[in-house]
Formats: sequence, structure tokens, C-alpha cells
Amino acid sequence: MLRAAFRELHGARLHGFALLVTLGDRRLAEALAAEALADGARQADALRHPDRGAAWLRGHVIRAARRRRNRGAGPTHEERRAALASVGVDAAAYESLRALDAGHRVALVAGWIEALDARDVEGLLHSRPAVLARILASSRHRFLEAYQRASTDPAPLPVDPAASGPLARRIRAIAEQTMAPAGSAT
Repeated sequence: MLRAAFRELHGARLHGFALLVTLGDRRLAEALAAEALADGARQADALRHPDRGAAWLRGHVIRAARRRRNRGAGPTHEERRAALASVGVDAAAYESLRALDAGHRVALVAGWIEALDARDVEGLLHSRPAVLARILASSRHRFLEAYQRASTDPAPLPVDPAASGPLARRIRAIAEQTMAPAGSAT
């Protein structure tokens, strides 16, 4: 019963994380999330605390993704875009995620969108607090600049990560839809 609860608690959000981090590689994201959930469920007793479990699962996804990098042909640009569009990522947000390397995507998704504890993000990125702050700021800045370039909206958006303007609201809406528990997405 604990294992089933563990999967229910983490499944949809972990899949959303994997989908964003793999830039819409649907098959890889599904495989990474399923593998992490299976391994995590076997350790459900040790990972009872939801935050620690979330960080452990994301670390598992990241490590497995690194091992599987460059194994055969991945999805096309159109397939990736369609996979992310299915969870509410618009063209500008897709291009902005695409502008980031894998490490900066992890930092953006884990540190800004999911707002994981800084210690957990440090562990995911194998960095110290001062380095993490620079990585997070750089990730947000690069994403926001790329979004501004890719957006069809002529109004400039602030690149300040603390801003709560239209882009920040759009990113949070995408994150909420992407990270929503199964069956609750609209």
C-alpha cells in the first residue's frame, strides 16, 4: 500500500519533470520516470518524506538520462514540440527550453518551476550554495531572454526572475498543468 501511495504521490509530477528536462522526448521521459518510480517504490519506507522522495526521484531521472544520452536517434523537433504542447508548453516556451543545456533545464525546472528546496537542487546539480545561486539566476535569465526572442508578443518582458508579470504567470500555468496529478489536467 505504501508503494502505491508513493507512485500516486510522485508519478505525474515526476513524469512532467522528466518531460521538461528531456525536452519533450516522450518515450525517454516515460522510461526514466517509470524506472525511478519503481526503484523509489522499493525504497518507499526510506523515502517517506515527500520532499526527500521528490528530490531522490529527480536525481534518479537525471542520472539515468545522462547514461542514456546519445543512444540512437531521438524524437524529431516536431515530435518534441508536440509532446510539450500536449502539456501546455507554447512555441516560445519550447524554444526557450531548447536554448538551455540539460543542466540549466534541470536548474530551471527543479529550482524555479518546482521550487524544490535549495539543498535538494544543490544535490541534483552537484553544486555548492554560491554556485547554485549563479546557476539558477543564469538559467532563469537565459530562459527569459530566449522567451522574449521567441515570443510573438511585441511588449518587452522583464528578465527579472522575481517579476510576476505575464511571462511568470504563463510559466507557472505551464508548470501547474505539466506537474498536475494524473486525471486533474484540464
